[in-house]
Amino acid sequence: MNPINIDENCQFLKDLETKSSGVNIAMWNLITSKKDLTLFCKGITPHRKWRLKNVKKYFGLFDTNGKHNIKKALDLLYESIAPNKKGEK
Repeated sequence: MNPINIDENCQFLKDLETKSSGVNIAMWNLITSKKDLTLFCKGITPHRKWRLKNVKKYFGLFDTNGKHNIKKALDLLYESIAPNKKGEK
């Protein structure tokens, strides 16, 4: 699997470092973006104002092109982060 090129100053990494009492906002955005991108890859726009460029900007994926490659990058990102977050309170 190829490594993911993420901008070090992206909002996702900043949100991931913040502590919250509930679900971390970065994890929430990752999960919902995965869902939205799955719909988008099937030809369905998730909602009227949804744009792929906003997903790329938030996650710092400017070097990744193509909706399927971005989806693979988000899936890999989720798999690498989610196990670390399960035991955290």
